[in-house]
Amino acid sequence: MAQIGLRYPVYAPLVEDEAAGTYIYGTGKVAAKAISVEMSLNIADAPLYADDGIAERVREFIDGTLNFTPDDLSDEVKAEWLGSEIEEEAIDGETTVSVLKSATQDMPGYFGFGFIVPKVKNNVRKYRAILFAKVQFAEPNESAQSKGESISWQTPGIEGKIMRRVDEVWKEEITADTLAQAKAWLNKRLNIGAGE
Repeated sequence: MAQIGLRYPVYAPLVEDEAAGTYIYGTGKVAAKAISVEMSLNIADAPLYADDGIAERVREFIDGTLNFTPDDLSDEVKAEWLGSEIEEEAIDGETTVSVLKSATQDMPGYFGFGFIVPKVKNNVRKYRAILFAKVQFAEPNESAQSKGESISWQTPGIEGKIMRRVDEVWKEEITADTLAQAKAWLNKRLNIGAGE
């Protein structure tokens, strides 16, 4: 099936109990509108040679990198993902602004992060819902440039590290017949309320 889009990027905070081997997701939210998601996985590949050939081969997930480019990531989402603070600050007698403060000691949390990829094959549309079980986001690198004769959209992305959850799962996915089914599955997994 050919992938023809990207939509509905959602997340929820992850809390794990290493001793009990359990986890829960907190209340989930829609992150923004999605422009792109790129994934790069680090897989351990260990062949066992015997009788001058490969007798066994083990391939295991180690970790991965996820680059998410939204249309616009709100300060509230950035603060939640990066462990930063938002403080209200008066700039004159009448105007107050919200200041996103990033500090050296900020501790980014862990999140479940998912999205939906519409696909088409033989003129039939399906919806692939993908959930990365444990992601930790990092402060993004950014660049900006002056506007010239034509408009060039500048949409900074954010990078996340993909890891195994305490139960060893790092990714879950389904292929649904409808967008509603794909959304319902992600909503259930990440505790997103109706109407999101």
